[in-house]
Amino acid sequence: MRLMRNRILASEGASTYMLGLCGASLLGSFIIRLLAGRVGYFYGMPVEKWVGYAIMQVGLIAVVFIMGAIRKYDPIKVARLRPSTNWKQYVLLPFIAIFTIMAFLPLANWFAELLTLIGYRGAGVSVPDFDNVGIYFLALFVMAMLPAFGEELLCRGMLQTGLNTRSVGFGIFMSAFFFSFMHANPLQTIHQFGLGVVLAVVYILSGSLLPCILLHFLNNFITLTITAYIPEIELAIVSLGNWNYLTGTASIIVGLFGLAILLYIYYRVGENKKAPIYKVFENNVIFEDYSITVTAEGEEKRSNPFLDTMRFVGSLFTKRGWQRIARTLSDKMDVPDIGKRQSMVTVWLATGFAVLYWVLNFILGFI
Repeated sequence: MRLMRNRILASEGASTYMLGLCGASLLGSFIIRLLAGRVGYFYGMPVEKWVGYAIMQVGLIAVVFIMGAIRKYDPIKVARLRPSTNWKQYVLLPFIAIFTIMAFLPLANWFAELLTLIGYRGAGVSVPDFDNVGIYFLALFVMAMLPAFGEELLCRGMLQTGLNTRSVGFGIFMSAFFFSFMHANPLQTIHQFGLGVVLAVVYILSGSLLPCILLHFLNNFITLTITAYIPEIELAIVSLGNWNYLTGTASIIVGLFGLAILLYIYYRVGENKKAPIYKVFENNVIFEDYSITVTAEGEEKRSNPFLDTMRFVGSLFTKRGWQRIARTLSDKMDVPDIGKRQSMVTVWLATGFAVLYWVLNFILGFI
């Protein structure tokens, strides 16, 4: 009897992604086009959209487990689909979701304006008429919960886990790229990439897929709820005209600054105090991941958490600071760092396929 593996390489993560994109996303798109205009509407949204959204996500989940059976690995263990026991990290997730939207939504809106200027007429995400609370909760399940689970299982649990064996930076940014382009909607590209980076970092820092699923759901929940019950926010943003650029810039700065602080706190509250990840001893002072412990006559005194946070934010403007972040994230990963010694052909094929899929939908937006 062959044992199921709990590790995968970059090529296996990329293969699962391509199969998911072909088998699930394309199947969902085919069904949407097949049923278009033939089965009517359900609360203001075409029935084929409801069906297509659900089939895509169920298909992604099925692909992950089918690949696991074929390649003899356990998707549950590979994806680290286990609960994170640190409740403080869960408390931070709603705030991380809010600041992620603040940081990247203005960029997405500006990119949408640019596309409109060059003649792009593609539609955004279809939403129903929220005439009653039942439809609202149905939409949350189909358009928020299912994508959070299906896309996180594929993009973080499988794809990023494999890509991380190349390097931490490669895993974070390439998984965000694949996550963004799999939506195949130019109007979603910018925000989804930013969200993908945040999700990738949370995945590494938590050591669990469940916080990523919850954070993804919160992002979808917030945007869907605003669309359903607080449309004044969207109308107010549109009516600002040229002020959009000023308020958008302020939102980006505040959002990125807030994200940096929140992700640092997220890391600190999940830090194993009994087994520090990184220490440098110098003149009786221990430098421990931006937190300084001074020893004198057998006593320990931790530095001010606020100053530690500000010191971390300041380090983001230095090369050394980013090197320390990369080293810390590498140490937090629960996967082997194989580097360039593995074959990357499948990864580059998946990259080309994702770009082709996006470009095809981009061209269709002009027709």
